[in-house]
Amino acid sequence: MLTFFKTNDPYRLVGVFLLLLVIRVPMFVSGVPLILPELKWVLIGERLGSGDFIMYQDVWDYTAPLSVLVYKWLFIIFGKSRIPYFIFSLILVLIQAGIFNNVMLRNKAYNSSSYVPALIYMVLMNAYFDFLTLSPVLMSMTFVLLAMNNLFKRMDNQTKDELFIFTGVYLGIAALFYLPSILYFVVTIISLILYTGSILRRMMLLVYGFALIVGLASLYFYWFDNYLIFQHHVVQSLWVIETVNYLNWTSLAIIALVPCVLLVFSFYKVRQLGKYINFQEKIQQVMLMFMLSGFFALTMSREISTFQLIFFVPTVAFFVTHYLLLVRHWLIAELNTGLVIVLILFNHLLFSNHWFGMEQIISYEPLLVKESSHAKLTADKKIFVTGEGLHYYQNASLATPYLNWQLSRVQLESLNYYDNSAEAFLNFSTDLPELIIDQEGVVPELFGIMPTIASEYIRHEMYPEIYILKE
Repeated sequence: MLTFFKTNDPYRLVGVFLLLLVIRVPMFVSGVPLILPELKWVLIGERLGSGDFIMYQDVWDYTAPLSVLVYKWLFIIFGKSRIPYFIFSLILVLIQAGIFNNVMLRNKAYNSSSYVPALIYMVLMNAYFDFLTLSPVLMSMTFVLLAMNNLFKRMDNQTKDELFIFTGVYLGIAALFYLPSILYFVVTIISLILYTGSILRRMMLLVYGFALIVGLASLYFYWFDNYLIFQHHVVQSLWVIETVNYLNWTSLAIIALVPCVLLVFSFYKVRQLGKYINFQEKIQQVMLMFMLSGFFALTMSREISTFQLIFFVPTVAFFVTHYLLLVRHWLIAELNTGLVIVLILFNHLLFSNHWFGMEQIISYEPLLVKESSHAKLTADKKIFVTGEGLHYYQNASLATPYLNWQLSRVQLESLNYYDNSAEAFLNFSTDLPELIIDQEGVVPELFGIMPTIASEYIRHEMYPEIYILKE
């Protein structure tokens, strides 16, 4: 297999695509568990695509604006289906593998030109089952790779002004898909300072490109009188919102063990076996800095799960590819390539299928959408849930803007303030839920100051926390 991809032939990407299909189609057919963040993305797309709603004003959540735009149009075009998420994820992985390979090829990161980087990048993008969906991290990584390409061009003494502007633009777009990706902007600035002789004017062009994209997004929300809400829900969410640990750090470290071992082993062999020109040494150092920025981006994330490990795929793919290309004996190289592929796919199946009693060590339960005890009541209804019960929205739709409870509770638990009660009344009166599940016990106070809203509901006979809209 390695010999096939060692050829410098763009049509080798067709082979990458076919292998990607061979890997992912059986996974799709066997069933990919629905995770809570994915359910949230579907709900956001459904609400925004179902009416004249504006994100952050009419849907309270911290998902970045460009990701929201994608989810909205996926619902408008395809409806409430998970299949487009898988298909577009597959397409993005192929595109990113091509970009990554092109970056390494054009910048002569290795001593030989091949399509092995695309192969290894694609394989690593199947390490975990939640890599298979269309996450904001995955979409953001596309533009991080484009920015990486421009950074390496500058390190190779290309000094066109457009290079700096477009690098800033790519990093700005990446941040608007997933806010913690802003750290790649920081590491790019540091890399330019350490490894290039870029003058201040060109550095400012990069900042200008980044600020232009972020400024246009801010202007859009300002135009709809929504800027302060956008700033609070998205930017300030980095410190206002508590992190949701679907997996704790110990579990995440165990799950990431196989890719980490591959990275450490490959890095050791690359440093032991290879002799490199100065430019290749710089590229290796920058890739390590990108891995470090990925770690800090992970700590900034408000949801800790394995799909954030996409941050580390380029660095692992870079060093694993480097090692495989350094192996001189073709048979050993082929065996090592096969071993890498088997280990990554085994890592996927080990945790997703709970082989060898892994559910006793690592629990994915907090991440997965479980069927709620009120599934029959909520099916095909517009509902409102207080608390962190996102799983209640499976087979249901969101009513009112209150999707994220950490953002919503600031208003709904402080209804003694006039502005809060007035806005809450407006939100409910314009979009009455067909069913309310009050896990936090805030509805009695809410109904107490909104008797006209309260008169529309009756309490469920068996479940006192449930309120049903009168017919």
